[in-house]
Amino acid sequence: MERPLRQDAANRRAQLLVAAREVFRDEGIDAPLDRIAIRAGVGRATLYRNFPGRTEIALAVLIDEIEQLVDTFADCSGPDAFFDFLTQLQALLIRNSALGDVVRAAPSPELLAPLRAAMVRAATLPLHCSQSAGTVRNDLTATDVRILLSMLVAGLHNATPEERNLLADRARQLTFDAVRPRP
Repeated sequence: MERPLRQDAANRRAQLLVAAREVFRDEGIDAPLDRIAIRAGVGRATLYRNFPGRTEIALAVLIDEIEQLVDTFADCSGPDAFFDFLTQLQALLIRNSALGDVVRAAPSPELLAPLRAAMVRAATLPLHCSQSAGTVRNDLTATDVRILLSMLVAGLHNATPEERNLLADRARQLTFDAVRPRP
C-alpha cells in the first residue's frame, strides 16, 4: 500500500504537473523533460523520482485533467449531464492528442489502470444523472466510457484541423445516438 505524499512532496509533484502541461503545450510532447524540472523550479532527480519517463508524466497530466472533470460534474444536474461530460472528455483528448499518443504506446496495460479508474470516477455521476432523467440507456455503465471514448476520438488521428472538427462533430453525434435509450 502506498503511503500518502508529505505535503512538500505533494506540492512539488503538483508543480511538476503544471510545468509539464505548460511545456507540452508550448514545446510539444517531445520537449526535453529537463525543461519541465526547470519550469517547476526543482531538480532533475525530483522530476525522475516522481515520473520515471515521458509516458508516466503524460499519463499523470491526463489523469489530472480527467480528475478536474470529476469536480466539474460534481453537482451535475439536468438530463444532458452525460452528454456534456462526453463532449468535454472528447475536447480534452483532442486538445491533448500528443499526450494520448504517448499513453497509448505505454509498455504495459497496468500502467494505464489509474487513467481508466479516473475516467470511471469522472463518468459515474453524470451517467447516473442522465440515466435518472431517462436520456441515457440504463444498460450503460461507467466502465463503458472507455469504449465511448474510442468512438469519439478514433478517426481523428492525422486529420487536418478542418477535418478534425467535422469528424469530431460526427463522432459525437453517432456516439450520442448510441447511448440514447431505444423506444
